[in-house]
Amino acid sequence: MKKYFNPDNPIQRALGRLLDLICLNAVFLLTCLPIITIGAALTALYSQTLKMVRKEDTYPVRSYFREFKEDFSRSTLLWLPGLGLLLFLSADLYLIYRVLDPSWRILQYPIWLMIFAVTAILLYAFPLTARYRESYGQTIRNALRLAFGNLFLSIFFVIVLFLPLDLAFHNGVAAVFFFSLLLFCGAAAIAYFFSIFLNQVFEKASRPG
Repeated sequence: MKKYFNPDNPIQRALGRLLDLICLNAVFLLTCLPIITIGAALTALYSQTLKMVRKEDTYPVRSYFREFKEDFSRSTLLWLPGLGLLLFLSADLYLIYRVLDPSWRILQYPIWLMIFAVTAILLYAFPLTARYRESYGQTIRNALRLAFGNLFLSIFFVIVLFLPLDLAFHNGVAAVFFFSLLLFCGAAAIAYFFSIFLNQVFEKASRPG
């Protein structure tokens, strides 16, 4: 019986990791409530999930709020322009689908490409902000380089993000399941899953030569 309560037991470690993710997910959703703070919340979340992947000792919730406060300005400066661009491009799609004549539908393709580019850059920008102390311009340049230097991984990330949303939009049962999972540990679990790959990308990019 003693072996089941040993902290080095794989089951105990897995349960501990799940509990950390549940707690992180709760504080992440709480700090996302004002939309303006989503960028800082993402950076704080990635700061913890990247440490988890590297097996660094951390107190996730306490460290989360410290990172949220320290990186608030840099993260918000990334988030607000990115959000503005995505809203502008989404409005363009609305016009194409709902207002313009169907003959103009061909215009959707460059817009979808731009949405992918902005989303991919943001997917790397917040983890970079969490991992490195760089200037705003350097973070954007590195996010752009990594997003398109690891194109297949970027496409995979975008699919993982948007496929469940698309399924939820078209299916009520999927919507209930998706949002229940999101409230439980979904956002933190996705960040942790992405961090497994991002940690490898960052280590590879940091190697000389």
